[in-house]
Amino acid sequence: MPSATALLRRHDAHSWYVTFAGALMSLTLVIDLVFHVNMTQPWLNWLLLAITVSGAATALVMGRRLPRWVGITAVLIFLAAQGYFLSLADDPQTVVSAMQQLPIVAFYLGWFVRPRLAGPLIALSIAVFGVVSFANPLFHAEGRIGAPVAVHGLLSLLFCYVAGNYLWRRAKRVEATDALTGALHRAPFAERAAARLQRTSAPISVLAIDFDDFKQINDARGHAAGDLALESTVSAWRTELRSGDVIGRLGGDEFAILLPDTELTEASAIAERLHASSPHPWSWGASEYTPGDDIATLLARADAALYRQKRSKQEVDRA
Repeated sequence: MPSATALLRRHDAHSWYVTFAGALMSLTLVIDLVFHVNMTQPWLNWLLLAITVSGAATALVMGRRLPRWVGITAVLIFLAAQGYFLSLADDPQTVVSAMQQLPIVAFYLGWFVRPRLAGPLIALSIAVFGVVSFANPLFHAEGRIGAPVAVHGLLSLLFCYVAGNYLWRRAKRVEATDALTGALHRAPFAERAAARLQRTSAPISVLAIDFDDFKQINDARGHAAGDLALESTVSAWRTELRSGDVIGRLGGDEFAILLPDTELTEASAIAERLHASSPHPWSWGASEYTPGDDIATLLARADAALYRQKRSKQEVDRA
């Protein structure tokens, strides 16, 4: 049997959520089956119980290896089932139970499913559940449940989706961002730049940056000093750059800055201004987008200009 530490290492937020959500839903279904008198469709509750128990056990065993499609499939099944349960005009207990489970599903969609899929699913769910609730006499003014319960249930669904979506976006931002400097990692930077190149006809330039004598800082003063040099320099850049400019850390002390709506001459002027305000020296090269370029081509030309500047500095130092 794996130790508690090994079990924790095997899981991520997704697998833990599926495990505990499945366990919670299983418990509510068991309570319904045991205490609910005159249940309309007990076989459906038994089927859902088998799905939730199996899902929770699978997530517990597989951990982070659990595919996202498993969770999405379970969500679709439960959304369909809850839509049916909410329509039962002669079973108020099942209707209330279904309403209580909606936030669990909505939170999952918000946290672990891409918004372009989760958003339409939530919108469709709210529309369908709203229509079903409106048609169910139990939610009418004279009904045994009343309209406020339906409204509160739908608002809870929407709130939990928004809260989950916040966590999704926060996780993506943390994943894409260098913890030390706040710059984007290489792949997210390239994706952001490529998307910008595709959707604009305005001039775009890129700066390629490499810190001067960075290895000597680490060797002579330690890595903490090197980290401070990187952090303070990138912070100084941010005070000078525009809100639409994008900083990327390509690796080590190599950075790139995407400058939308910027021609090559203006990009050079920006680089000079950034250099003057930086606490640590660095070399740079600039390139401007031309038709047919991709971000790799753009960076390659900027890198070539960067190393020409470095060679020029070395020749001056030798002289």
